[in-house]
Amino acid sequence: MSEENRGLDSIVSHRFGRAKYIIIVDVENSEVKIIKAELNPGGQAAGGAGIKAVQKLVDEGVEAVVAGAFGPNAMTALENMGIKYYQLQGVTVKEALGKLSL
Repeated sequence: MSEENRGLDSIVSHRFGRAKYIIIVDVENSEVKIIKAELNPGGQAAGGAGIKAVQKLVDEGVEAVVAGAFGPNAMTALENMGIKYYQLQGVTVKEALGKLSL
């Protein structure tokens, strides 16, 4: 999750549900294969931002997500959908991938 669309150089957002972008990185055998940015449908939502963001992740086939903080409803939804979540902030998407060995 990020507030900017700069690929691997995007800074991980301090918030999950209201982040502007979902930076999707496809990693295979520790090698980045695909990078794309999608607008987060929860970013401008009046309510239920975390749930809308989780649904987008499900639609995109995401297996893990990184953000600075997750709300309780979002955490429950992520757990129910089998999506791993990691709390990191102040790092780029590339640095997050390295720290988590994704």
